[in-house]
Amino acid sequence: MASERDPGVERIIAFSDGVVAIAITLLILPLTEIDRAEDATLGDVITDNQTALFAFALSFAVIANYWTIHHSILQPLRGHDRRLIQLNLLWLALIVFLPFPTALIADGLDGGFATLYIGALLAVSILGLLLVTYLAHHPELTDGEATAESRGHLTASWFSIAALVVALVISFFSAAAGIWALLLLIPSQMVAGRLSNKTVGVPPSQP
Repeated sequence: MASERDPGVERIIAFSDGVVAIAITLLILPLTEIDRAEDATLGDVITDNQTALFAFALSFAVIANYWTIHHSILQPLRGHDRRLIQLNLLWLALIVFLPFPTALIADGLDGGFATLYIGALLAVSILGLLLVTYLAHHPELTDGEATAESRGHLTASWFSIAALVVALVISFFSAAAGIWALLLLIPSQMVAGRLSNKTVGVPPSQP
């Protein structure tokens, strides 16, 4: 069981936090290009740009949630290897990509933009699942004391992926309905949390 964290792990976490911070900051750029008439009121600006504001709020919440989960996943990390770094970089690449489909849905959901956005979220969740699974199979890279939390992350990841797949399928038929279907993530995480809490207090079976 590793107790001291490898210095390289601190750099991985710091780099990951920095990349996520940049990605979440980029979300504001489309809003800085909003034009308004000279006699427009605040209400007019909000009404005329409600889709862009919604896209910003949605993606800010999504990336913030992904960062919180990612931070929790890496917290027990004590060592690293090439495969872990590769998975983490792929996850970060998808996070950095998210402002692009966010800008697209800010201008409109039709034309496959909503599907692209939901697909990007699905890809991030799948990479997160692969990251958690890899650490679960390589306990030598962690402090060895987060098995219950790892099971919780695995459960939550699978439920999130299921909800996103449903939203993705719906988006093929209705872009707006697909975006609203993202609300399925809320009950899916609630159910996953309850299932995880039930398994935390269950002692491991004896051989």
